[in-house]
Amino acid sequence: MFKAHKKGFTLAEVLITLGVIGIVAALTMPSLIQNTKRQQASARLKKFISVINQALISAELDYGPREDWGKGEMDSSDSAYDFLNTYIKPYIKSFDIEKRVLLGENMATLRFVDGSQMSVKIGSCYDIYYDINGEKSPNEIGRDIFAFILCRKKGECNADSNQLRAYYCETTGTPYPTHETLVSQCEKRGYSCTMLIEENQYEFPKDYPKRL
Repeated sequence: MFKAHKKGFTLAEVLITLGVIGIVAALTMPSLIQNTKRQQASARLKKFISVINQALISAELDYGPREDWGKGEMDSSDSAYDFLNTYIKPYIKSFDIEKRVLLGENMATLRFVDGSQMSVKIGSCYDIYYDINGEKSPNEIGRDIFAFILCRKKGECNADSNQLRAYYCETTGTPYPTHETLVSQCEKRGYSCTMLIEENQYEFPKDYPKRL
């Protein structure tokens, strides 16, 4: 009576299998990593918007309507520092505020306990830049820095709002950009990237043109 012998995998077959697995992993890992980064960035953006808008509501209860707030000198780090120190910092968990030059502009930066930070430039409106990973690279608008705007009163911008919103301050009556236009502008400059995410409920659309 003959015994059946089980045949195992040869070394060549094992190597071929491992090679196929390696190729599949190499093709899929970048996409998985990018999706994970987008999910993390989306979560931070949503949290930032919620926390800052709640802080602004609390500040208005203490200091009155936003149009009555002392705005200070435009393009001044001192004015930006005063805004953060008075109307934002008392209402959130954060660390220090630093006066600085960022993106070639005089600003002030407030650092949050989760490692992210917001910087403010005083212009006709409050220009706000949220960096999801603080001082870490790439420090590029549309990748880890997202531009917002806060208007002091109605009529200053095409998109009137007393809440933090995506950076958009065209002349009243200007048609809102199409999705295709936003994708193109986001890829070129980065400032429109926040608008692109905002129209998708702060989730990154599939055709988002920048890698995080």
